Amino acid sequence: MSRYKYVDLKSASGSVNVIAIVKHVKKPKKTKGSSYSLFFSITDPSLNGDKMSCIVFHDAEGNLPQIQSPGDIIIMHRLVIKQYNGRNQGCGYGATGFSAAVFSGVHLDPLTPFKSNTRCTFGDEELRVIERLREWYISPNCPVERENIQISSEQGGNEVSRTITSGIKRLDLLNGEEYCTIEGQIISIYNSVEIDNRIVLYIWDGPQSNNKQNTVFIGLSQDHLLQLLPYSQHDPYLAALTGHNLQQWNENIVKNYETYTEDDLDKVLKSNFSSNSIETFRDWSVPISIYDEYAISEPIVNIKPGDLIRIHNVHVSCSRQKNDQSCGLQLRLHGNGHKFGRGIKHLGNKCLLMNYLNDTLFTSGDDANILDEANRYGLLDNLKSGINLRPPLLKPKCELLPYELQYPLTISQIRNIPVVVNEKQRQLSDWDLLYPIQTEFIPHIPPDSWLTCTDLLLSSSDLNVVYTRLCARVVDIAPLDVKTLKDCLLLTCSNCSFSIRGSSISDDDEALCECGSCLSILPLFFLHLEDPSGNLILTVTGHNAIGLINSLVDDDLRPCINNDAWWTGLIFEMKELQNIGISPDKIVLEQCRRLLGQWIDVAVKISWSRKSIPGTTNTENDNDLQFHINDWDFV
Repeated sequence: MSRYKYVDLKSASGSVNVIAIVKHVKKPKKTKGSSYSLFFSITDPSLNGDKMSCIVFHDAEGNLPQIQSPGDIIIMHRLVIKQYNGRNQGCGYGATGFSAAVFSGVHLDPLTPFKSNTRCTFGDEELRVIERLREWYISPNCPVERENIQISSEQGGNEVSRTITSGIKRLDLLNGEEYCTIEGQIISIYNSVEIDNRIVLYIWDGPQSNNKQNTVFIGLSQDHLLQLLPYSQHDPYLAALTGHNLQQWNENIVKNYETYTEDDLDKVLKSNFSSNSIETFRDWSVPISIYDEYAISEPIVNIKPGDLIRIHNVHVSCSRQKNDQSCGLQLRLHGNGHKFGRGIKHLGNKCLLMNYLNDTLFTSGDDANILDEANRYGLLDNLKSGINLRPPLLKPKCELLPYELQYPLTISQIRNIPVVVNEKQRQLSDWDLLYPIQTEFIPHIPPDSWLTCTDLLLSSSDLNVVYTRLCARVVDIAPLDVKTLKDCLLLTCSNCSFSIRGSSISDDDEALCECGSCLSILPLFFLHLEDPSGNLILTVTGHNAIGLINSLVDDDLRPCINNDAWWTGLIFEMKELQNIGISPDKIVLEQCRRLLGQWIDVAVKISWSRKSIPGTTNTENDNDLQFHINDWDFV
């Protein structure tokens, strides 16, 4: 049994004996008098990642503790705890009996102290504590931020390089008050360098486990996100898949969305996914703030949404909101951390993941090394699992899409395509000289990301029409009840152009059309779509609306959906026309509810009038601007 009684750093007060890990150390200094001082900081498990500063005074520099580098373990006897700036500080005075012994923190190094001019007594019990601290310091759960350590080995005079690092941690397994290494794929980038010297990345590393449903990651406020929107970049596919920046809506739709009764809500949450249906609505994106030199240097300045990154020594802190028992986690990469091994490593771009998903594997060369490094801790496997867990409810046949529609745009980019097209048209006319354009901020839109339609009928020649691709979440939909459903069904005559809403038809109507032709059904559905950059209303009409419902129902109902008489039964409520045990309106509304909250990947047609006011380019509030699902449709 040791002759000394030791205390942990959290409970230390007065004159104590401690065994701790050195977190930081400065060079010895000569005081104004005749003595020398050494400043360093220490930590142990009781501080949960925090540190205690220490200063030791001695009459000779050689009598100070012989700390070689951060990570060393120090035994100190008669350390006096004082208050400095509201925090505990340890003070050692050689003149009053302070003594110390310093050991290597490397797990396999001998349990012998570094050479010192002073004597500090210790025994087997102290050595066992040192071994436990060594194991704790290199464990993945150790919350201590540490430096990269390089020392000179005493054995044989050889130079030995040793680095103490923690393993990669999954985002949903993070805890408050720790330092760790994380990795993931970038969903969105918000540049706030001009405001508060940081860049905020939203990343994901695969599906989140169900045991962390109460964990909330604290990112930018909604007002701040809107402020930074002109300086943001997004991957539309990843934003829709992860539900980025839709957390507030997700919670409302699950908890108290007023449109639905309790029975309807069960239908909303009913999905085709193998996981718990509530998973569909959870935001998988996690924010991390990048500060100071890391925000303005490589690789951050050149990264793009979709890139794969690994971030070393991220600080995870816990913040509890008022009247809320759950813990909100904040992730930060602080500046001035080169000594602590902080930094960002670029693992590859989105194509690397696509090649992995498509089994386009590399077996040799640099490409194989890049792939191995990116999946070293299973990142690509985890991302693949998340992509498979949340497929889009609607997706186009990619093999039928033209080159320009291979990659989706954000809603903000899509809304501004008419601005770019109008500007090009003005440059070819005198309007550009007579009426200078007064433009608002226009996001960058790749020139090969939309397709201009030039083959228009004479009746449509006064329209501009382009095609592009869109990924977004469905935040609302019409119809959702029987009355609205009838409003969204038109009976039309192709012979005399007669049309009437289904809700306007009465039982007394014997001959709806004067020409006596057979009327056909024209359904219209409206999807309110949202992504981090904005929202729009997507119109689905005619055979596209039929194809929409057809793609969602079971195989045995598809012959009914493709039958015009079946849609007629929706208006006249004649279930017997369909030979099925459930009314047609319930089938359609069921499929509409299934869309709510899901994400879709569709090709869209944008149309607007060529007759625009000279000098006006903002079509954001233009009623002529329409969005339709186009003819490249669903799987």
